[in-house]
Amino acid sequence: MAKKFFYNRVYNTKRTIINLIIIGVCVIGVIICFIITSNFQGESHKKGNGELVLKEATTVEVNDTLNVEMFFDKIENVDLSTIKVNYPEDFDISKVGTYEVSLEVSGKPYTTNLIVVDTLKPVLKLKEVRINENASYKAQDFVESCSDNSKHECSISFYEDGTNEDGEKIDYSSYKKSGTYPIKIAAQDEAGNTTIEEVNLIIGEVTTTNPEPGSNPEHTTCKYGTAEYDTNEYLLASNVTTNGCALSLDLWKDETIAAEINRILETETTRIKKDVTALKLSGIPAISRNIITVTNKTGDGIVGYALTMVVRITDNNETKTVAEYRVNSEGRRVFITNPYNLAN
Repeated sequence: MAKKFFYNRVYNTKRTIINLIIIGVCVIGVIICFIITSNFQGESHKKGNGELVLKEATTVEVNDTLNVEMFFDKIENVDLSTIKVNYPEDFDISKVGTYEVSLEVSGKPYTTNLIVVDTLKPVLKLKEVRINENASYKAQDFVESCSDNSKHECSISFYEDGTNEDGEKIDYSSYKKSGTYPIKIAAQDEAGNTTIEEVNLIIGEVTTTNPEPGSNPEHTTCKYGTAEYDTNEYLLASNVTTNGCALSLDLWKDETIAAEINRILETETTRIKKDVTALKLSGIPAISRNIITVTNKTGDGIVGYALTMVVRITDNNETKTVAEYRVNSEGRRVFITNPYNLAN
């Protein structure tokens, strides 16, 4: 009888302990759930009859308009003026990147990510171009306007992968004779978003360029001669001709006319400095830049500017050439010597 009593007592004690453990686990689970649901990020944050659900991350386009609402998946019956948003010191809505943003709601701090992206293509508007036979032209001639949400200038070029009706790759430099030719122009922003549009190039006699004051435009030819120049001697980096006609020789120093070649010069200088630095060569580098004003074949007017770049490096009183090249109208390098295989 005593043995049975002892067994029942031990058994009941064990069962009580097990029940207490189960109850304790349930209580802990309820507490954990309460803590999780009370956590603002990713879940509901309630105050009175209001409710907010914060996003883990918010994505916006560069230069987009910011507001408090964009950080929330749900926002109901909440006074937004009570929410404080603090951006990091390095935050710049015009630059792509991920920024940690801190918010304060009802005195409690929270953080979320703001991701600035650039996925929008440039808006490109083209215009038809008419030139004389054998006249030169550049991609920028076909652009009426180009804008991008980044607020930076569009990079304009001929669409290199363009093909003609026969499926052959288009050689834009081959268009010299009279006729109408489809031209594909590509506009690219700094993020690599590209817009491609097509327009016509019309080659034929142009008689309305550079008219004398008071003259009849229908019977006026190029005042300073055509845009024909010695292509065997010069490679134009900047073409300043208008509708197949050269400009006055007096304009070669004009800041407006030279603005494009100066921009190309600065862009290429920055680019070559980065490329040379990446080579990690020992010695002191030096860059020689030479701009040549190119006249037409008759010598009556200017057609543009040629740009030659020479990079040398001196180490232990020994100087060697890193690269020598010309820059074409598309901003590409045409190498004369390139021992380190720099990119075009």
